Amino acid sequence: MRLFTFIVFLLASSASFANPIISGISTNEINIDTKFNGAKILLFGAKGDAGDIVIAVRGPKKNFMVTKKQKFLGIWYNGQRIKFKESYSFYSLFSTFSSSEEIDPLLKNLELGKNNLKFVNNDNALSPEIKNEFQLQLVEQLEHKKLYSSGANKIDFLDETLFKILLDFPKNIARGIYTVEIYLISEGNLISFQSIPIYVNQVGISAKILDFAYEQSFLYGIVAVAFALVVGWLANYLFLRFIGK
Repeated sequence: MRLFTFIVFLLASSASFANPIISGISTNEINIDTKFNGAKILLFGAKGDAGDIVIAVRGPKKNFMVTKKQKFLGIWYNGQRIKFKESYSFYSLFSTFSSSEEIDPLLKNLELGKNNLKFVNNDNALSPEIKNEFQLQLVEQLEHKKLYSSGANKIDFLDETLFKILLDFPKNIARGIYTVEIYLISEGNLISFQSIPIYVNQVGISAKILDFAYEQSFLYGIVAVAFALVVGWLANYLFLRFIGK
């Protein structure tokens, strides 16, 4: 606690004499192993100028395939599918804004807020309404998995200058480089910006298996099929040997 107080004191001093905003995090590395159950990282900072703070946490981009469930004669089946390219695998937002109506253009340009995120689909045959429907479905799925925040979370202020938030990463996050982006906005203008990387790594035996599957996908497929055949044969043998008599 004393260390945290000393750090935020230094931040406040630096912000008041040098930068409009200054910040730091408790750690910038997350290691995922078989026992990983999520992680929490403390972000702390201070602002030297007036304005509102917006903090966005973005995960590495990946492709998503969204399938629409349809019902026919009482049976559900997989219907139309849409692929979104290069979308954030994780997105969390914190803000001090009570109303964003006056700065909507700025927030849209900076992709701040889930309604301002850009989801790329190159199928020109699809109508904007269909794309928007599937986009909303994708966001809902990511929110359900706790990979997207449903809205802007609160930023805790210790006084008018010092602030802190707790970044919560669920156990199903993807490995890669995450960015913590800190914006200071005043009267619709961007006053200051900072970006802090967080490195999410896979460690242990799970990392070796994942790397092998990625680098030697064909061989990994053969090994997986062979393993499944051996397990199936062994289960059948044990059943006939001890139970099937």
